[in-house]
Amino acid sequence: MKTNFKMALMTAILLAFPMATNVAQPVNATTKTTVVKLKKSDFQPYNDPADLRKMTGNYWLKSSETKTAYPNLRKVKNLNLRVSILGNRTYVRSGKKVLYTMYSSAGKIVDGKSLTPTGTYLTNSYHPHRFSEALYPVGWIGQLYLFHSVPTHMWSNQFVIREANKLGKMPASHGCVRLSVRDAKWLHDHVPYNTKVNIYYK
Repeated sequence: MKTNFKMALMTAILLAFPMATNVAQPVNATTKTTVVKLKKSDFQPYNDPADLRKMTGNYWLKSSETKTAYPNLRKVKNLNLRVSILGNRTYVRSGKKVLYTMYSSAGKIVDGKSLTPTGTYLTNSYHPHRFSEALYPVGWIGQLYLFHSVPTHMWSNQFVIREANKLGKMPASHGCVRLSVRDAKWLHDHVPYNTKVNIYYK
C-alpha cells in the first residue's frame, strides 16, 4: 500500500510541476518570418547609381555622383533632362538611358499639388552665374521656372543651410528645380539651349 501511495504521489507531483527540458518548443509551428526588401523610393523611376554621394556634411556643395564623370554632351544623342518631383532626382539622359543622376528638390507640395508644373519644356534662358537667391540659373519656362543651385541669402554667396540640407530628400522650392552647387554649375555651363526638359511627379 505504501509503495502504491508513493507512486501515486510522485505521479501527481510530476503532473502538477512538469520537469524542465532543454529542448525549445515552438509556440506555433506554422509561424514563419518573412523579410520584405523595400525599394529606396517608390517614386524614383530609376535605381540610384552605386556611386551616388551620401547625404552627409555639405554634400549639396558637391557633384551628386562621386566616381562617374559628367557626360560629354557634345557626343550625346537625344539629350534630355528628366525631373522626378517626388523622387527628388534629376536625370541627364540620352533618350531614356540615364547618363548621370543628380540630387534635386522641385516645388513643395501644396494642397496635394507640386508648385513645379509637370510637362515637357525646353531650356531657354541662361542667366549670369547668379541671381537674387541662388547660383547658376537656367530657365525652362522663360525666367520664371529655373534650374539653379540650393538657395543663398539675398544677393549673397552664403547658402541657406536649412534649405540646402533638404536637397534630394523632399520637394522644397517655390517651383524651380534646385540642384547641388557643383551640378548646377555644370548644367549652366554645358547644357545647350533648347534641351528638352521632362518633368513628372515620379
